[in-house]
Amino acid sequence: MFLKKIRKFIEEYKLLRKGDRVLVGVSSGLDSLTLLETLFLLKKDLEIEIFVSHYDHKIRKGSHRDALFVYKYCKERGLPLFYTSSPVPSYAKREGLSLEMAGRELRYNLWYHLSKKYDFHRIALAHHLDDLVEEVFLKLIKGTGKRGLAGIPVKREEFIVRPFLFVSKEEIKNFAIERGLNWREDPTNQDLRIPRNKIRHILIPFLEKNFNPKIKETLKKTVSIIGEEEELIEELALENYDKIKSFWEEDLLLKIGELKLLPPVLRRRIYFLAFKEAGIPLFRITSRHLLMLDALILKQAKGPVYLPGNFLAYRGPGYLRLTKKVFTVPYFEIKVESPGHFDLPVGKLTLSLIPSKERPSQNSRNFQISADNLNPPFIIRKRKPGDKIYIPGIGHKKLKKFLQEKRIPSYLRDQLLIIERNGQIIGVWNVYVHPEYIIQKNTQQVWLFQIQF
Repeated sequence: MFLKKIRKFIEEYKLLRKGDRVLVGVSSGLDSLTLLETLFLLKKDLEIEIFVSHYDHKIRKGSHRDALFVYKYCKERGLPLFYTSSPVPSYAKREGLSLEMAGRELRYNLWYHLSKKYDFHRIALAHHLDDLVEEVFLKLIKGTGKRGLAGIPVKREEFIVRPFLFVSKEEIKNFAIERGLNWREDPTNQDLRIPRNKIRHILIPFLEKNFNPKIKETLKKTVSIIGEEEELIEELALENYDKIKSFWEEDLLLKIGELKLLPPVLRRRIYFLAFKEAGIPLFRITSRHLLMLDALILKQAKGPVYLPGNFLAYRGPGYLRLTKKVFTVPYFEIKVESPGHFDLPVGKLTLSLIPSKERPSQNSRNFQISADNLNPPFIIRKRKPGDKIYIPGIGHKKLKKFLQEKRIPSYLRDQLLIIERNGQIIGVWNVYVHPEYIIQKNTQQVWLFQIQF
């Protein structure tokens, strides 16, 4: 009966296809081990291949016994096993995350890596109805929008699938006992200091006893309805997102004018689409991040907004820009006396002397000035206090004021390379060229500076 129910669910939601190579995330616990057993029993009917991933978090003593337990199970059934271990506590401390969040991030990173390397079509996870209900309550308590109330999706990007999502923990346990399965209990599941465990062991039993004995089924129906509405919102957001996004090198840009006109619900959803495309870890995003982005767009608040994964967002002329955070380096300067390759603290610099007609198109990775009346040596350095540049008709102007007028964000100004000759600034990377050395139609030769980070 249980197998028929799961197979019907898989077919109804199109979770697995004939010929799929499926990676199953397995601890040594009841849920994931029963999922593996279920898919193992169904694999001939579904015509799929099964592979197993076990991640040792190194959180508690004896975790290696979990790995050994999974290894024995897989060996008995001839299933390939990928074993990985990493000290999650040290990663959590370094990244400022909870153990649960850090473990999740590392597991998902591993699964994506394995899937890309070994061409797995699906990642199957053992989240079930009880997990779904706990997640909804957890989001409500922390504060969430409709997206959060949709809970855990049955599938994500046609890639991560959850065949157990609409069956209860009790159903899973009954099937495991019927099959004579053994499993290992994780003692941390009883730790009431963990919010999810409080919800599981205190809040839900209280609601079942005093308000609604079928609270889980009720929430399942509610989540299904919200999920259908979420699909429509997602489609509308994606349609608008494709119209307002663009790229500059590796940075993602969103048109501010169009964003301001959108209803808040679509604007927030577009943020998430941008986060996803930029590679920002979505489960680290909070409502605070969304409010700060809104402030940048609607109130022209000062930036940047620091985002998870070492990203930042800032407001440029007419656009919101998502970029990988650039870390500052101490002041430096190097002397360049001839073409060649040079090591800078920010990357590798190449200087070439080329015919003007052969010069490449300008981008953020190169800088070009006329070489017809300009010879080395050059000084390549960071900006420093008191720097001035020459502006025709005005004379000398402070570089700081010039960059402010160009609306270059303050946190990016120190990343600009300065090119100097005989104590005079002749170029600021992609921002300024001294008027004597601007490339003209009749320019014969060009100095080409190229940077590789």
